[in-house]
Amino acid sequence: MKPNEIQATIYKDMVAMLQQKSYGQEYADSLFKGPWGALFYLFYYEQYVDDTENHAATFMEKLYEELDTEKNYAYSYCTGLTGPFWLLHHLNKHEFVDIDMDYLIPDFITAAILDSEAHIYSKNFDFLHGSAGICNLLVAYADRPEVRTHLEKFVAGLMDISVMTEKGRSLPVFFMMEVKADTGVDSFSLAHGSCSLLILLLKIHQAGIATDTCRQLVYESIPFIMNHKNEVKEDGTTALYPGILDGESDYSRLSWCYGDFNVALALWYCGKYFQEEKWKQEALDIMHYSIKRDTDTTAGIVDTCLCHGSGGIAAFYRKFWYETNDIAFYHSAEHWHNITLDKLVFSEEANVHGVRAWQGKDKQWEYCWDLLDGSCGVGLALLSHDQQEPLPWDEFLLLS
Repeated sequence: MKPNEIQATIYKDMVAMLQQKSYGQEYADSLFKGPWGALFYLFYYEQYVDDTENHAATFMEKLYEELDTEKNYAYSYCTGLTGPFWLLHHLNKHEFVDIDMDYLIPDFITAAILDSEAHIYSKNFDFLHGSAGICNLLVAYADRPEVRTHLEKFVAGLMDISVMTEKGRSLPVFFMMEVKADTGVDSFSLAHGSCSLLILLLKIHQAGIATDTCRQLVYESIPFIMNHKNEVKEDGTTALYPGILDGESDYSRLSWCYGDFNVALALWYCGKYFQEEKWKQEALDIMHYSIKRDTDTTAGIVDTCLCHGSGGIAAFYRKFWYETNDIAFYHSAEHWHNITLDKLVFSEEANVHGVRAWQGKDKQWEYCWDLLDGSCGVGLALLSHDQQEPLPWDEFLLLS
C-alpha cells in the first residue's frame, strides 16, 4: 500500500469510527486515548493531504457538544478535559478553525486550576496524568492573573519536593504503580518525569513567572540527569540514560515516553533557551549515538506507535533534522519511516479500527486507533514525512 493510500485508509477508518461512535464512553473526553485524537488527525489530513474532505469541523462541533464539563471533574492531559481544550487551542492558534477561545476558556481555566492544585497537593507532577500537563496548557494564558498565581504555586511545589544531592537536584516525581510510597523516584521521561518538567519550566520562565526558581531548578536538575549517564558502549546498541532510577535497570528503549530521546529533547530546548552550548552538544551526541540503534531489537521497539514505536522514532529524528539540518538525522527519520510503512497492518474486519499494535504481555497484539498507541498518531508521523516544512502537530508531545 502506498503512503497516500495508507493516509486515506486511516482517514476513512476514523470517519467511520466517529460516525458509528464505536470509540466507547470510557475515553470519550480524551485526546490521547479517545475520539479527540481521531479529530486531531482528521484536521491535519484535510489540511495537508486532501482538502476536498470536510468531516473534521462537523465532528468537532458534535464532540464539543458532548463534553460534560459539569460531571467530568478530571482535567488530566491524557484522559481528562485538558486534552480537548488543548486541541481547540491548537487548532485555533494554527488557523485550522476560527474559535472564540476568549469565550470558551475562562470556565475551563477556573476548573483546571482547582484540579491542578489538588494534584500539586498530592505531589502529582505527571505530564500525562497530573498537574504538569494541565499547566502546559495554562501557560499559554499566562496573561491572566489567576494563571500566573497558579503557575507560581506549581513551580514552588516542584521545588518543595525536589532534593539537592551530590549529583545535582533530584526531581523524584515518578511513583511506581505497584509500590506504595510517600516519595517517588526520578524518571528521565517526557510522559511522567523530569524531561517534560524541564521544558515546562523554561516555558514558565519565558512567561516571566517565578524566573529565579525556574532557572535554579533547570540549572541544578540538568547536572543530575547528566551525572546519571550510563557507560558508553562501543557498539552503540545500549541506552545512554536509564528511563527510571528505580535501581532495577539502567536500560531504556528509543521512545517518546522514557529515555535517551527524552533527555536529548530537554537538553536541546533548555540549551537553546538559556544559551548553554554544553547542553545542546550533549543532546546532539545522544541523537548521533542513537542512530546506531537502527533495528527493532537494538531500539527496543516492536510496533509503529508514536509513544514507543517506529513512528515516534521517526518523529524525533525529523525534529532534530529540522532543528539542525544535519543530514544524518534526515536519513534516520527516513529509515524509521520506511520501517513504519513495512510494519503497518490493518484489520480486514469492518468494525475493527486502527492498526495492529502491541498492547503488552497480557493483551499482546490488538488493533489500535488512538493518538498515543494507534493509527491516528502513526498517521500524523507519516504525514510529516511528505512535507517540506515542520508541522506543528508534534506540540502535543512537546517536540515543538
